[in-house]
Amino acid sequence: MQERDSSGTKKPLVVFAGRSNVGKSSTIRALTGVKLRVGKKPGSTRRERKVDLGPVMLVDIPGFGYMSGTSKTDIEKMKVDVIQQLEEWSEDIVLGVLVLDISIFREIAERWERRREIPIDVEFYTFLHELADNVLVVANKVDKVKKKDRHDELEFLRYKLIAAVPTVEPLIVPISASREQGIGELRAIMTEMIQATELGSPQW
Repeated sequence: MQERDSSGTKKPLVVFAGRSNVGKSSTIRALTGVKLRVGKKPGSTRRERKVDLGPVMLVDIPGFGYMSGTSKTDIEKMKVDVIQQLEEWSEDIVLGVLVLDISIFREIAERWERRREIPIDVEFYTFLHELADNVLVVANKVDKVKKKDRHDELEFLRYKLIAAVPTVEPLIVPISASREQGIGELRAIMTEMIQATELGSPQW
């Protein structure tokens, strides 16, 4: 059910999506101060969780991909459920935020491409663009990338995203949620994007 404010009006949504174990919940906690339960195992978030930011509702949706102790059938069902839920919300999404693990993005992307498959992060980036006018990519765990390699890893990510959606220059914000690095910049960018939709300033 869509979250509503005190007047009964549906709230616009800021949706956080991403593979399991990329740090979505940790990023939201660093951004908002709200202590969502953060699991150590992949796939700890099994249902959407919401954080009221005033003019918008932030939604943390379940991660897709590998989940500890879960069958391939259930993993695929979870992905389908996530996609269907996002499609139902499409008219209410004002900002789609894709969180990924930049420290292993290249490895995963190249592995999928060797199988002649679209990397799942890239696939979901394309999907979010189909649902929302505004999409932001959060390159989490940048602290796990050697400083001398960070520019190249971010450029590799940018290249893959441009190849997927050539009409849009991807907006990528590198952060470390665990160390709260880049969180201020991410919060400022999100605030500006939400304000641009004339919804007012989010209450972080």
